[in-house]
Amino acid sequence: MGGLEPAERKRLERTVAARIGARSGDAAGLTAAYLDAMERNAYLRTMGPGPVPTSLTSERAEMLFAICNRLERVIEDFEIQALFRVTATQSRAMRKMLLATHTDEANQLDHAWSLIGATTAARRKGRTVTGEVIVFQDEDRQHAFTAYAERTGIEVERVLGEGDKPWQVIVSDDYPADRLPR
Repeated sequence: MGGLEPAERKRLERTVAARIGARSGDAAGLTAAYLDAMERNAYLRTMGPGPVPTSLTSERAEMLFAICNRLERVIEDFEIQALFRVTATQSRAMRKMLLATHTDEANQLDHAWSLIGATTAARRKGRTVTGEVIVFQDEDRQHAFTAYAERTGIEVERVLGEGDKPWQVIVSDDYPADRLPR
């Protein structure tokens, strides 16, 4: 036996694509990351050093971490729902467990995830910080970026956005300009 047949893999890609819909354009990449993570997890569970996860929660955190490494970003909640067939609440809890379990390693991945869909607005002076304004897609991404900045010593200040752009921060000039979203 050598894994999935090409027809099975294609069916899986179509199913994942249908579940994630227009929210992500790369169902094939997500499917490949998932299958690679499953295989890697099987190998490491048997051959890897250190303790083996003994709970479903720990096992899933390891799977998600392998998927994130392959994607080079933290997996989205809706992607977790599509792959693991869990509810929105369960997928959010799984992502939080991933970040808690792999804090150091996931730091850069979480940072990359926080900037998905973000844009840079005009420079602004806040109460405590002067710098570029970053507008985030949602509150979770804003929180993830703020936590990353605090962990790495970069000053940020949350500011009230307007209407359809409520999640904003001012990031100090200590943040590398080449990493600002466009």
